[in-house]
Amino acid sequence: MECVLPIKDKMHIEAMYRVLKQHSQRDYLLLNFAIHTGVKLSTLLNLRVVDILNPEYKENKNQTFQNITPKMIIKSWTNSQFPEIVVPLSDALRKALTDYILDNEYMIQDFLFQSSRTKKQLSRQQAYRIIHQAAEEIELSHIGLQSLRKTFAYHAYKAGTPITVIQKYLGHQSLAETIRFIDIPSVSKTIEIHLDI
Repeated sequence: MECVLPIKDKMHIEAMYRVLKQHSQRDYLLLNFAIHTGVKLSTLLNLRVVDILNPEYKENKNQTFQNITPKMIIKSWTNSQFPEIVVPLSDALRKALTDYILDNEYMIQDFLFQSSRTKKQLSRQQAYRIIHQAAEEIELSHIGLQSLRKTFAYHAYKAGTPITVIQKYLGHQSLAETIRFIDIPSVSKTIEIHLDI
């Protein structure tokens, strides 16, 4: 089994966005949403439009999605001894999702990322093909579905999110597992505290 890696170079991410946007809005948003939220693949593929709506719009399950900006917040766990970790969607991603849902005239119970032929959620195989073909087109190797979650975690770390928070968000048992997962050098175990008293 081939080891997949995070997409570390932001230029490669942008190139994949361009390739997928040319193919379809759905494929572009699949990559964009996955990289910006780090959700598990099973969660990603099973998302319905209702899952990303503001709570006040969830009452009427047969309504269409009109002028309702997605306001989803990804929550990682509910263990009472730890604070909840949330990953809000960016304004640009929320706008892109709104346009996508309106353009496709989705109902709120429709799958967010669905097959255009069957209207069912994308399969793992379809999602893999979408991501893998885009990576091949820009000559990027070692990219698979797990790369999406790894990319999220890698860039969260590079943006200053503490590695322990990323570990908890990913549900990893150890820090070493998280470090291997996002393909970074070992985090220093020595922390210096300087006081000027």
